[in-house]
Amino acid sequence: MFVLSAVLIAITIIAAWVQTISFRRLCDYVETELEAERPDYQPKASVILPCKGLDPGFRENISRLLEQRYRNFEVIFAVAEESDAAYSHLKELVERYSDRARIIIAGVSQNRAQKLNNQLSALNLVAEDSEVLVFVDSDVIAREDFLDCLIRPLADQTVGVTTGYRFYISSSANLPAVLRSLWNRMSAWEMASDHAFAWGGAMAVRKEIFARAGVKSAWERAADDDLSLTTCIKALGLTVHFVPQCLVASDGNASLKEIIDWTNRQLILTKVYYRPLWLRAITRALVMLVWLGAVTAAAIGTFVYQDSGCLSALIAGATILPVEAYFLVRARSLWERVLADRGQHLRESLWSSCLAIPMAHVVLPFLTLFSVLTNKIQWRGVTYELRSPREILVVSQSQG
Repeated sequence: MFVLSAVLIAITIIAAWVQTISFRRLCDYVETELEAERPDYQPKASVILPCKGLDPGFRENISRLLEQRYRNFEVIFAVAEESDAAYSHLKELVERYSDRARIIIAGVSQNRAQKLNNQLSALNLVAEDSEVLVFVDSDVIAREDFLDCLIRPLADQTVGVTTGYRFYISSSANLPAVLRSLWNRMSAWEMASDHAFAWGGAMAVRKEIFARAGVKSAWERAADDDLSLTTCIKALGLTVHFVPQCLVASDGNASLKEIIDWTNRQLILTKVYYRPLWLRAITRALVMLVWLGAVTAAAIGTFVYQDSGCLSALIAGATILPVEAYFLVRARSLWERVLADRGQHLRESLWSSCLAIPMAHVVLPFLTLFSVLTNKIQWRGVTYELRSPREILVVSQSQG
């Protein structure tokens, strides 16, 4: 019983220590970024937006992007086919903003992810005098200075790519969505570390760096845009710079299947395109499985065999839950500074996330370890098999 208690106490102490360091680092980083005075750096930018279907708030999101408070930029939309539901809406917007917007039909690809095919096609329309490439998703709701905030840090020559990040906010009644939101909140802590990665929903890179890093070549037969770009940029010795002002709140509600597919996709893309980060996730999952096994054994000893030593071990192991809840609550005020207009939603989803922590310790390790067994993902109706960072196979594709 001593060994059981020792294991649980050790895991709790290590978890508390790691989270304390991570939280302090995140707070310091966000505070520094929000208070930083950056140079007036607004080079001409080409914004590339691949579209498939109509996301919630599609027209509002696109309109906000086209009306950015930025001196000189163009927006290039890309769809696979004219039959795409987004095409007619985009065509209308392009006519209205003809001075800064264009659209290209990329065609359907069997060699790479359709999103990448759209992005690569759009690159052919980039203006010669453009200095910065910006990649965004159609479901990103941009504040009016979104481009300005995302691009300014590129004035630092040590920065290879700047990035925002998605922050899922879910209904407390949707348990799978709450688990995704919880995982998403904890993943955001990585953005202040050396393991920071670009997020494809909002990332900017100098055109010269994009070319020197060989990103276009890496995308030719890939299934992922952001992590493959991250790997290329870091290979040059440049950094990924997280921009807190470009943190984007998104509706996190979805069906159980959608969230399992999403989780599987994130893990396998990370496994193939940014392996060090995936190995960190696998390590955490294995540690949590040890914790789960020890807690289960202690619970059986306590409630079945009435062993007081097991009760002490169970209490020691359960201490990790309020520790994690404490850091989630502490982080709330930090996120509210950045997502001021979503304060109420953040507070409501916070408590459901805290209550979901025990379930997360049961479910998420198994979901994480499942990524060891497969390299297949589903993405917007298409099933891909990722054979290597530069080789993918389109397994199946739904109609429509």
